[in-house]
Amino acid sequence: MKKIKLFIAILCIIAMMPATVALAETSYKYDSQEVKDEVEGTVDFFVKMTDVELQYYIDNGMSWASAAAKTLLTYRENDTLGGYKNSGVASLEEDGEFLVVTQLLHFEKCDLEATATMAYIDETVKVINLEFKTIDTSNKTLGEKMATAAFNSLIGIVSVFIVLILISFIISLFKYIPRIQRAFSRRKSGSAEAALENAIAQIEEKQERGEDTELVAVITAAICASTGASSDSFVVRSIKKVNRRKR
Repeated sequence: MKKIKLFIAILCIIAMMPATVALAETSYKYDSQEVKDEVEGTVDFFVKMTDVELQYYIDNGMSWASAAAKTLLTYRENDTLGGYKNSGVASLEEDGEFLVVTQLLHFEKCDLEATATMAYIDETVKVINLEFKTIDTSNKTLGEKMATAAFNSLIGIVSVFIVLILISFIISLFKYIPRIQRAFSRRKSGSAEAALENAIAQIEEKQERGEDTELVAVITAAICASTGASSDSFVVRSIKKVNRRKR
């Protein structure tokens, strides 16, 4: 019986050992927020590099920086990620004497997980390794897929309704087209009539002036014939029609 109890106690101790190691604290003190900020800044620095800058770090950077730059450049050349959207908040875990900081980066085509390993060197916590790997987001639950499908369907329905409303509004404006056409035609006809009346008035005025001129010439000749005077000795000022009935 004692042997059985001893064996069980040993098994319990062995089972508890990994948990004890995992929960062990580091031998140095650090500010978790500063560590996270440093990793986030480093990750953001690598993600926003151009292809030329990544190639420079591949050729001249430290081993971990060269490997991280090479991974990112390969993703870009294969068009795996797409455009960069935003990043999540970094999380920190202790792994013995090392600190492991993980941050999720969101791109157009897939997500990218950045994992930075940090160590206490020269009384400072420094990055000693940085890895990038894509996250497969295709294994979503049925509820997540249904939510995504419903959201996409809602966007499609709203877009269709907006287009239909715009089309109906444009069609409703067609009733004003005949009114506009009539208004323009009235303006054109009015201007044409006014121009015609003006032309007629001018023609009549010219005709009247022409008739008066001929009449003055005839009367002047008659006076010269009856009096024997020259046409230069008098001037016809006006001509008035005499009402013979009153006379």
